[in-house]
Amino acid sequence: MAAFRGSMKKLIIAVLMLLAMPACALAQDDKGGNAITFSTGIDYSSGRYGQPQSTDIVVGLSNVALTTGDFRFSASLPYLSIVGPPYVVIGPDGGLVLVTQKGAAKSTARDGWGDLNLGTTYTWQPDGYEIDFTGNAKIATADASKGLSTGENDISFSADVSRQFGSWSPFVTFGYLIPGSPKAYSLNSAPQFSVGTSVQITDDIVGTASYDFNGAITPTLSDAQQLFAAGSWLFTDSLSFTVYAEYGLAAGAPNQGTGLLISWKLPV
Repeated sequence: MAAFRGSMKKLIIAVLMLLAMPACALAQDDKGGNAITFSTGIDYSSGRYGQPQSTDIVVGLSNVALTTGDFRFSASLPYLSIVGPPYVVIGPDGGLVLVTQKGAAKSTARDGWGDLNLGTTYTWQPDGYEIDFTGNAKIATADASKGLSTGENDISFSADVSRQFGSWSPFVTFGYLIPGSPKAYSLNSAPQFSVGTSVQITDDIVGTASYDFNGAITPTLSDAQQLFAAGSWLFTDSLSFTVYAEYGLAAGAPNQGTGLLISWKLPV
């Protein structure tokens, strides 16, 4: 299974988890076969991020992924609806960048398409372990003037290591985010880390829990630490549902969040 990448949009994380469920949950798939997965979902998060006002974000996601042999290629494009202070900007990891701290600035509402995300994952399975090496590129397609993007392209890398012990699959993720360089403010590269486990509850249901750490890419925001829990139900051989929730442990993370994802997998 693929470990969570805490720095990426939560819905993209959930999509990748579904694409790489433990083999016992996806016994219907031909090992090493090719498949295309279409996913859609909705995500809600709310947090103050150390500010006097809350920022509420609703994300609608469309994602497509191609799995062929040991490789997985994915593309996703979110639709964002944000209510919060005007100085809040969506950063390269899908989290927030507080460009300036202007106190009790009046909240604004804005919406529109977010940035295009492209990812490639290679899976290696040595001696009972599963290791995913992932590279992700965020293409700045969103409207930066509305705070939907930093307006710059960004890249990130991660390595996910997991091993299955009966119905349990503990995992750990190490990543690094390299944001672009906007003209109006500076962003710093930052590490990412996750640790957790998945458990096969029934033949069709998988639960996952993790602790996620995302280093701050701007001095106006603290590191993000949060707890994440998800449950995935393999409704049919090709149709899956995932629900998840998160709880922030630090000012750089949302206070709480939740979401729903539907994924449809087709052999090709």
